[in-house]
Amino acid sequence: MSGIGLAGMPMPEWKIRTAKGKEYIFDSLEEAVEALPGHGEGATIWQRDVYRTTPFVTRPQKPWRQVEG
Repeated sequence: MSGIGLAGMPMPEWKIRTAKGKEYIFDSLEEAVEALPGHGEGATIWQRDVYRTTPFVTRPQKPWRQVEG
């Protein structure tokens, strides 16, 4: 999936939140799952839907929610 969506089309965005509160953003669940072991014990994956207004600017549609693993 490309990181650039159509304006007005919601797209999922993923992040890893570490036990220390640092956050890392990913374009796909697969990328986040692959990176998760490298972020230490207690790291979790979160997802939200966003509108991409430009390649590097997003506008949230829904708040972050933790992905059950």
